[in-house]
Amino acid sequence: MPLKRIGAVSRKRFTTVLALSFFIYGVVMTGLFYLFSNWLIGKKEIEQFRSEVYLEAAAKERFLNLYMEKLSRSLQSIAFNPYFVSYVADPNYINSAEFLFLTIMLEHDDYMQLRFLGPDGKERLRFDRDRPEGYPYKAGKLQDKSKRYYFIETARLKEGEIYTSKIDYNIENGRLVRPVVPVFRVSTPIYFRGKFRGVLTINTFAKKVISLFTSSPVFDIVLFDREGYLIYYKGRFYDRTYNPKRITDILPIEAAKLPRSRRDEYLLEKEKIYVKVMRMGTQNLNVAFVIKPDAVLSLKQEDLQLAAAMLLILFLTALPLSWLLSRPTEHMFDTVARQRRELEDLTHTLEEKVRQKSEENARKDRLIIHQARLAELGEMIGNIAHQWRHPLTRLSLILQNLRALSRRERLEKEKLESMLATANEQIFFMSETIDNFKDFYKPAAESTDFTVREAYDKVIQIIGYDLKHKNIAVDYREETPCILHGKVNQFAQVLLNLIANARDVLTERGIQHPSITVEVSRDEKQCRIRIQDNAGGIPPEVMEKIFEPYFSTKKTKGTGIGLYMVRTIVGEKFHGTVEVANTEEGALFTLTFPLKRRLLR
Repeated sequence: MPLKRIGAVSRKRFTTVLALSFFIYGVVMTGLFYLFSNWLIGKKEIEQFRSEVYLEAAAKERFLNLYMEKLSRSLQSIAFNPYFVSYVADPNYINSAEFLFLTIMLEHDDYMQLRFLGPDGKERLRFDRDRPEGYPYKAGKLQDKSKRYYFIETARLKEGEIYTSKIDYNIENGRLVRPVVPVFRVSTPIYFRGKFRGVLTINTFAKKVISLFTSSPVFDIVLFDREGYLIYYKGRFYDRTYNPKRITDILPIEAAKLPRSRRDEYLLEKEKIYVKVMRMGTQNLNVAFVIKPDAVLSLKQEDLQLAAAMLLILFLTALPLSWLLSRPTEHMFDTVARQRRELEDLTHTLEEKVRQKSEENARKDRLIIHQARLAELGEMIGNIAHQWRHPLTRLSLILQNLRALSRRERLEKEKLESMLATANEQIFFMSETIDNFKDFYKPAAESTDFTVREAYDKVIQIIGYDLKHKNIAVDYREETPCILHGKVNQFAQVLLNLIANARDVLTERGIQHPSITVEVSRDEKQCRIRIQDNAGGIPPEVMEKIFEPYFSTKKTKGTGIGLYMVRTIVGEKFHGTVEVANTEEGALFTLTFPLKRRLLR
């Protein structure tokens, strides 16, 4: 295919890809817009729910307080009415009390019963109403209410105090009235001349009051008691004795979060439920506000319509816009294609350079490791020479003594055995020295847990005799045993390099009282090892170069890889750090290692 034809096909493909990319970008942005708007509207919904439910709860609480105040004032007006007081003082004035009771019942069509109980709990006077707006009438058969909880609780009150009962079903003559009639009561004790004369009680139709209280176009309002038993839900009353049902059965409310005190309230924003404790006279009434499914609190439908319209507009404009945008890009396409070829050539060249540089660095690393091993071998041979110098001298003296005694014919059997035993001790010491060096420089097979003290003891076995021979005091201090994980010989090599460097500097500078201090400390997160000498410190001009490979301040025997290997082993093998500083006495090397939790003993 001719090059021009290929270019035309490429440009056409480029235009298509550009149009498709523009369309996909628009779809993604539309989706992001929808998600953001959905999140924003959801947040606004929660704020709107919070605002409306607080207003609704405040209005319902005011309604309940006003109704209870009205009911309490009505009860107290009866209790202190002269007609009723006359009846309490003298039962012969019963006609006046009956007239008063009838008048009150006619005035308040929400009163179901108005009764006066004697001090023994038996009814003395009672007017009833069968249904709201029904005509009141005087009860013909009076009952004994001495066992009822509201009489017992009211009889304990002082004059003028009012008791409010819970909302429950009406019970007459010890039996539940059917069909069930939900009621609640207000009662006050009656005293005359300081003596308890009975209890005055108003029974109200709870259904009418609760229907007004729970009416709302936005919320379903649920009533329940302190233990979580339903009182009212969606037009139906419940009683924990006759048809118990719990709030947790109908709403996603945890039993542990049920209100317990007067000030308890909480808001479930996700479920759109608000629970509040309201005061109903002397009782607490738990009220739950639940958003109705058909409540108009959302703008999601409008959001979906807007997103669909944007997507349609984008689809209709994507292809024309992409064609217009692609026309001035033909030259740019050719330029990009040419630059792409140049970049590919540059990439191949760069890859080859990177490969060559990597091989060069690998050879350099192998050379450093090889030289480090040679340095270790030289150090080992030097230390062996130091260790063997004294026993070889003693062996030479023993042989000379044997020769002298043999010539004089004074070599007794006991003397010979004693001198041979001493020679064997020196040979055994030299053999043990070889084993120690062999074990020290032999690579560990696998990583283990070890203490810093174990690694330090290995180092002293190798270099200790030489330090003692040069009168260098080594002080090892350890507050708490410090446990590391890795290959103990590698870590011992770190300590050996640092202590050997300090030894060489102390010897080279001729310090009168040379000393090396090794201090180990530990906290909850890391282990810290400080190695310090009293050789005067490191010159400032070389401080930043001492960890570089092949850099050494020793004129003849330094290889310049000891401290480089220290930093490499500490960093790569033990994930630690090495820091160096000068103190008043000399150089201070600080090794810091992180501790694993299982090693914190």
